[in-house]
Amino acid sequence: MKKLIAEAPDRVVVAEVPLPVVSSDQVLIRSVRSLISPGSELNRVRRLPGDPDSKWPNHDLGYAVAGEIVELGSAVTGWAVGERVVAMQHHQEFVLAPAAGDATRTPVRLPDAVCWDDAPFVCWGRSCWNWTRKAEIQVGETVAVMGLGLVGLLMVMWSRLRGPHRIIGLDLDQSRLDLAAKVGCDELVNCSEADAVEAVSRITGGKLADCTLHCAAGPHVEAFETSQQITRHQGRVVLIGIHSRPLTVLCNEFLWKDLLGGCTDYDMSPERFAEATKLLETGRLPVREIVTHNVPYQQAPAIYEMLNFRSHEAGAVLLRWGDGL
Repeated sequence: MKKLIAEAPDRVVVAEVPLPVVSSDQVLIRSVRSLISPGSELNRVRRLPGDPDSKWPNHDLGYAVAGEIVELGSAVTGWAVGERVVAMQHHQEFVLAPAAGDATRTPVRLPDAVCWDDAPFVCWGRSCWNWTRKAEIQVGETVAVMGLGLVGLLMVMWSRLRGPHRIIGLDLDQSRLDLAAKVGCDELVNCSEADAVEAVSRITGGKLADCTLHCAAGPHVEAFETSQQITRHQGRVVLIGIHSRPLTVLCNEFLWKDLLGGCTDYDMSPERFAEATKLLETGRLPVREIVTHNVPYQQAPAIYEMLNFRSHEAGAVLLRWGDGL
């Protein structure tokens, strides 16, 4: 079967690997769609400071797959061949998943009303649910979302569900700002063209943001300083993005503000995936608006090259597997 592997730094290939062998307590899933998560996946593709050569080849690409169960282990109950599911597994034609007992890897049933193109986003539901809860967004507040990659765009959608007065999206790339406008951003700030602090102050009449969701990642650590500066006195910053270099806490910025780790008190319950399933089923998460690439898996090497060197060209990226339903 085919699988995506980071063969060397900045190089992803479609490799031939053996078909997984199903153990007694597992199910085998034929992949139909998988969703690329640029932030975490590119950390497995790129050479980061201090990385040893042993990092490659890296087989751990991807963790959002939707497909059909095609085989059951001998001891599996409660599942049937042909069921539509999503699972947190890698980019490959067939994936194994524990049938029960694993809060992360056990599959989640997919209602018929959720199409294949929406399905992989279920895997983001638990994290988005937790980050939204951590932010404690209140009706009427101003929310700023710093960084509008996949995570930032999803958090715009989830924040909108809490009834804020306005959502301000901030990014360096106009293409991502345009995507954010489609899914719920009321105001947009292009940080490559305007002073972000002055822009947020103008938009809010000098009050600044009540809550800032810091979704920027990678080497852009200066964005974290901006997130502190655009948040009001007694406001809160939720750190969600994972950076590749140390972050700076500005003097006096957090004496009267809260810095909240997005994954503290993280609820691992599988029921959190169900929340995303319901929202997708009822059309309350417009995820298809942020999909910029929906391509056969054979095009994955070119897709990762784009993400590595021209990331501004992409929003969410879906890979089609098998017969590409």
